[in-house]
Amino acid sequence: MQFLELDKYKKRVFQVLLALTIVSGTVFVFFNYQRGQSALALIEMAIVILSVGLMIRVNKIRNREKFLRIALVYLTFFLSVMMFAFSVEGVSITVFVWALGIPLISYLLLGVETGFIMTAIFYSLTASLFYRGFHAHVSMVDSIAYANFIACAFVFWGISHSYEHSNRFAKDRLNQLAVFDHLTGLYNRSMVTKLFTKAIESPNTHQQQISVISFDLDHFKNINDQYGHAIGDEVLQRFSQVLMEQIPAESSAFRMGGEEFVVILPTSNEAKANNLAEKIRKAIEQDLIISGLPKAFYVSVSVGVITDWVKSANLNSMLKAADQRLYQAKQQGRNVVVSHG
Repeated sequence: MQFLELDKYKKRVFQVLLALTIVSGTVFVFFNYQRGQSALALIEMAIVILSVGLMIRVNKIRNREKFLRIALVYLTFFLSVMMFAFSVEGVSITVFVWALGIPLISYLLLGVETGFIMTAIFYSLTASLFYRGFHAHVSMVDSIAYANFIACAFVFWGISHSYEHSNRFAKDRLNQLAVFDHLTGLYNRSMVTKLFTKAIESPNTHQQQISVISFDLDHFKNINDQYGHAIGDEVLQRFSQVLMEQIPAESSAFRMGGEEFVVILPTSNEAKANNLAEKIRKAIEQDLIISGLPKAFYVSVSVGVITDWVKSANLNSMLKAADQRLYQAKQQGRNVVVSHG
C-alpha cells in the first residue's frame, strides 16, 4: 500500500503563490484600469477574489486529492488569464516573460504527469499568441531571436521536469523507508496505529470484531548466534513471505522489531483469528526450510491472539493482551497458539 498524503511543502508553495497572486493581481488591477484595459482589470480582479477564497480553503485541506483538484482549478484559471493578457491588443512584448513560469508552477503544484500536460498546452498557446502578435516586430526579424526564446522556454521546462521527477523519486523512496521494513517488506511498527485506526473506522467493520495476532520466532537468538545473521535474515524474510501468503487481503502485517511480528485482522471473530494463527504456525513448522540450517533444525513460532469488538477496541490494550498470551505460549513450551488467558 502506498500512502498518498498531502505534501505539506506543495501546500506551502501553493499558499505562497496564492498570496503573491492576491498582492500582484491587486496591483495589476489598478494599473490596467488606469491604462484603460477594463476587461483585463475585471478578469484580474476575479482571479484575486478566487485566490482569496482558495487561500481560505487550502488552509483546511488535509487530503491530497482535494488539494490537486483545487490546484488544477487555480492553475487553469490563472494560466487562462495569462493567455488573455497575452492576446490583448497593444500588449508589450515583455509581458511574455511570465510564460517562463508556466512549467515551474505547473510541476510544483501538479506533479510530473499533469504538470507536463499543462505546460504543453499553455506553452503551445503562448507560442501561437506570441507569433501572431510579434512575428513582424523589429526585434524578431532575425531567426536567432526565435531560437533564443525557444531555447530559454525549453530550458525552464526541462529543469522543472527533471527536478520534479527526481523529487518524486526521492519522496517515494523516503515513503517506502518510513512505511515498510526494509528487510521483510512488511509494514514497520510506526504504521500500526494508523492502520488499526483505519480498520476500526471503516464502515464495513462498525458492527464487527477485530483481532490482533502477535508472533515471535522461537529460539531466534540461537539461530543468529550459531548460524550467523545472514541465515537469521533469511528466516525473517521467509517467515514474512509465509505470513503474507496466509493472511486475508484486508489484513495488515507488521514487523515490530527483531523476530516479533503482528497481524491486524479486521472483520474477524475469535474462531477465525485462532484458525488463521494455527494455520500460520503449522505452515512455519512444516514448510519453512532454510538452506543454511541443518535438516534436523525446524523453525517454529509462538503465537498470542486477542479479539475484541470494534466499538470498544483499544490498540494498546490489545497489543498488551496479545503479548501476554504470546508469553504464555513461550511458557507452555513454544510452537503453540494461545488465545485465552
